[in-house]
Amino acid sequence: MGLIGNIYGLLGYYCHVRDKLDRAMRFYERGMAHDMTRPSYKLAYGVLLLKGGQFQKAKDIFSSVLIDPGYKDSVKNMAKLNLSLAYWKLGDIDTAIEMLRELHRKQRTARIYGTLGYLLIEKGDLDEALKYNLEAVKYDDEDPVILDNLAQTYYMMGKIKEAKKYFEKAESLKNDQPSTLYYLGCIYEREGNLQAAKEKLEKALECNTNPLSTVSNEAIQQKLEEINSAFQSSSLK
Repeated sequence: MGLIGNIYGLLGYYCHVRDKLDRAMRFYERGMAHDMTRPSYKLAYGVLLLKGGQFQKAKDIFSSVLIDPGYKDSVKNMAKLNLSLAYWKLGDIDTAIEMLRELHRKQRTARIYGTLGYLLIEKGDLDEALKYNLEAVKYDDEDPVILDNLAQTYYMMGKIKEAKKYFEKAESLKNDQPSTLYYLGCIYEREGNLQAAKEKLEKALECNTNPLSTVSNEAIQQKLEEINSAFQSSSLK
């Protein structure tokens, strides 16, 4: 059974890395029905479920990897990180943060810093978020997610000058990160530069977003509509 399942998993992974996600999902599901055991395929399947908004199903996949004694610690650590995202999206942010803290105590990676750094912002404890995200930037000051997290923290604290600095650096390293573009649009709006704000928001709408994105297409569209209304008002004066 495992052999057939892993063949389906391989086909799913082949499609996955080529961005043929619907086909990948079908192969992964067939693989699970035939006892797909390769951890790389199960983790990839779980991530695809997360990005598709199937959080409970993703949680079940990552949990099964985590409790399997046959998998290496490195595999289980990756499963736990992704499992924390499932808990977050299912409404249990405290469990998600604790899982990430446990991982952080074991190792330091940009992915852990980026994920925990954002969830601390989501939790609303901005002082703790600032402390952690400053530590993260010291660990890696060229990771666009880490930079975006620090910028968002400053933005939420009303420190717009500092926020703009880190958002701009994040954009210079990754110019298709929706949250970076969205917040830069908000900052340019505050500065009265409506044209620049409009350009950033329009670019943000062109980026790929999914249920794990830290800003939604709806939020971007709403802010863009506000900018367009402001343009219309100014042209009538």
